[in-house]
Amino acid sequence: MNENENRKLAVDFCNVLMEIRSAFHNHQLPFSNIRINSHAFHTLCVLNCFSQQHLTMSALAEKLEVTNQHLSRIINDLENKNYVERVHDKQNRRRVYIKITPLGNQFLEEAGENMIQNVLYTINKITEKDKVRLSEAITILNDIFTKNNQ
Repeated sequence: MNENENRKLAVDFCNVLMEIRSAFHNHQLPFSNIRINSHAFHTLCVLNCFSQQHLTMSALAEKLEVTNQHLSRIINDLENKNYVERVHDKQNRRRVYIKITPLGNQFLEEAGENMIQNVLYTINKITEKDKVRLSEAITILNDIFTKNNQ
């Protein structure tokens, strides 16, 4: 493909993502009184994925590709909601690790279940033929993006 075709593919892909988001966003089910923004949600997801490691603010900021100052505001907000905690290193009190709390894990589980329910709501409205096509498309997309993210 040439550069123009690549650009058209990128625009089409972005448009499809927006249509998918719109389809699910229009049927959101309530799941929590507490709302968090996408940066805070992404932070919780990363902390959950790396829960077996001790992540400092700097290491977490690097993984999230945000500044330490921006991450500090996110962590303050999440800490106020009891979703994360700061843990000071016993050998070096200046080193602070960020850890997801059980309440933060519970929030992620509820959010995940809410997303699944929203997707199910939409899937239940499509035909069996389209469900098969969707399954095939997901398999193809997963294969493409998994292969290219290694």
